[in-house]
Amino acid sequence: MSLGWSRRAPVDTLVGTEAAIDFTIPLSELPRVSHELSATDGEAIGKVRFSRQLGQAVADLEVSTQPEVVCQRCMQPMRWPVRVKSRIALVSDYNAADRVPEGLEVFLVEADSVSVRDLVDEEVLLALPHVARHDEDSECAGREMRLPGHEAEADEVPADVQKPFAQLGELLKRK
Repeated sequence: MSLGWSRRAPVDTLVGTEAAIDFTIPLSELPRVSHELSATDGEAIGKVRFSRQLGQAVADLEVSTQPEVVCQRCMQPMRWPVRVKSRIALVSDYNAADRVPEGLEVFLVEADSVSVRDLVDEEVLLALPHVARHDEDSECAGREMRLPGHEAEADEVPADVQKPFAQLGELLKRK
């Protein structure tokens, strides 16, 4: 079955024909993922195979990509490797989601149709870190965050330290 990754198709058709789709999707075309990235260059590459197992519509999805996120330690861009292999139950409502066998992820489809892009967008989004950071033994691990234009020497101590409440104790004693 020749089906584009962005086109929605009925779940029953995909499952009934056991459609297998290889895809290469630009990260800029993944709507929710692209909002989380510092740059949207790159692609998500993989394959998906639809089938019915135990009466349940299932998508077996494999995807790999290396989106660019911002390290929250050094505030510099970094590549985050994503390799996902998921078994996803395709359900049309919340009641059906409650009956999904253990071991399957749940994806709520709209109007009983789904696109490969929607599945990939969801899985890559789930694989992104909440707080991206370089490895502990990386160059940025010992570095403090520096704002652009405020590069200071490591040994430099601020000359003018203000302590706004230093005199408060004496004022309270006087009363």
